[in-house]
Amino acid sequence: MNRKVDVYNPLSRALHWATALLVALQFAFGVLMVRDWPEGSLWATLVDRFQLYDSHKVLGLALLALVIFRLANRAARGAPGKLPEIPAWQQGAATLAHAALYLLLIVVPLLGWLGISFYPALKVFDSAVLPALVSPNRPASEVVLFWHVWAAFALVGLAVAHAAIALHHHFVRRDRTLDRMLGR
Repeated sequence: MNRKVDVYNPLSRALHWATALLVALQFAFGVLMVRDWPEGSLWATLVDRFQLYDSHKVLGLALLALVIFRLANRAARGAPGKLPEIPAWQQGAATLAHAALYLLLIVVPLLGWLGISFYPALKVFDSAVLPALVSPNRPASEVVLFWHVWAAFALVGLAVAHAAIALHHHFVRRDRTLDRMLGR
């Protein structure tokens, strides 16, 4: 249900920016944790000290829960109406891009969870054990985690394009696209 409102509601805005922050953090953790850092280097120490593998797993599940809550909030509360100054083809492209973002925001953490279930690598922070989705199968984990990485890069690429387009609307076109997510 789409309500005609001028800006996104405060909860929708908070969920949007929390999602953006978590995606950026998850991508940084993912890149840092898989790199083969020289033993004793600052980066290797940071990966170990902050337990990036475990943090990445837990934050991935938190991101999945956040996105599900975000979709429920959007279904319940709607979104602002379309801006009349935006051409129909751009509105259609934005709808497709948003659908792709939401799809990837669900698929990427699910692939990660499936991958660590197959591996299995479900223990986090030396105490908790995440629930397994499937029985162990190391070769399957390699395939799933390969697609997890590619989907994560697609998500980040699409998110960067999304941000760049919002900035274009704000600074070049000078319309209200970005203002609505900023609450102005």
